[in-house]
Amino acid sequence: MKKVHVEIWSDYVCPWCWIAKRRFEQAVASLAGQVEVVVTNKAYRLAKGMAPMDYQTALYQKLGGALGVDRMMAAVCRQGLAEGLVYNFDTMRFGDTTAAHALVKSISSPVVAQVMSERIYKAVTTDGLDIFDQGVLASLAKEVGVTDTLEFDSVRVASEIARDEVEANSIANGVPLFLLNGKTFLSGAREAVVFEKALRDAAVDVPVALDETEGVSCGIDGCH
Repeated sequence: MKKVHVEIWSDYVCPWCWIAKRRFEQAVASLAGQVEVVVTNKAYRLAKGMAPMDYQTALYQKLGGALGVDRMMAAVCRQGLAEGLVYNFDTMRFGDTTAAHALVKSISSPVVAQVMSERIYKAVTTDGLDIFDQGVLASLAKEVGVTDTLEFDSVRVASEIARDEVEANSIANGVPLFLLNGKTFLSGAREAVVFEKALRDAAVDVPVALDETEGVSCGIDGCH
């Protein structure tokens, strides 16, 4: 069976990252038995150093103009719903996700780490939970069944998060970001069929240049 290594950068407060995650998972599932996809998840903070705030207020500050923000939120909600994801912008908050990324990086099992990531997305996006609070994160970790020591204040984990961001910024601007076999990247919440084609191409080692076209993604200056 062919194998593809995929590095994925995302942030839990990126409105398009959860949608991209679901579509990528659909693409992987469609190739089951044909292509083995090995995923390495990496951290990216859209709001490093920013205190948590109401999500809509944060969008107004980043994008400017209520009309553009309302349209973006409507598009996210519509596309999210198509993937079975519920976006409650009225209760969502935006801020520094260092603690959430540190929690996931504390987990030794890749399978449990994936489950934890999914729970954090739902917590902040659908449930309106405060993922910026270490106590809340610890409760979510217990709910998922995490047994590892949570390294919220680990120097090692902090360095790894920072290194992840440097790597991402050397490839493209913003998340979600997918790097296949260290050669080809896809940026944004692409459709599942686009992810599937990219995986197939990578699996048969089709020589392609870095894909510089971008889908919907979020950077430190806002979502595009």
